[in-house]
Amino acid sequence: MAPLKDAFDGLTDGLDGSDRSAEKAAKAGIQTAAIVGTSVASAAAAGAGSLAGYAGMASAVSSMGLGGVTTAIAGAMGTNVAGAAATAVVTSAVGGPVVMGAILAGGAAATAYGVYQSGNWIGKQLKLW
Repeated sequence: MAPLKDAFDGLTDGLDGSDRSAEKAAKAGIQTAAIVGTSVASAAAAGAGSLAGYAGMASAVSSMGLGGVTTAIAGAMGTNVAGAAATAVVTSAVGGPVVMGAILAGGAAATAYGVYQSGNWIGKQLKLW
């Protein structure tokens, strides 16, 4: 969840000949799952009732800075909603809050892995040069 740090760590590890990509991916996935879980629990505690999953997901998406992404996805689906409504539309379309949480955690892990590996590859190239 810190792309610049992941890229820099990958670069320095590539120069050293080490690889911590699995650790970086796992950490990002776990952190995202914690954000989602905390957001849903907070929404439930605030009295969101049966909509706690959707309200928590909107909070998690917002706190991760992904509101624009969900708005764009909702727009591609043919709606003109934004913000929490866009997150609710996308969450419903993918199968609900549990599925959306898994997508967010998996996406964060895959992104961290890819960013780290890109930096690692550059480090290896610099080492050869």
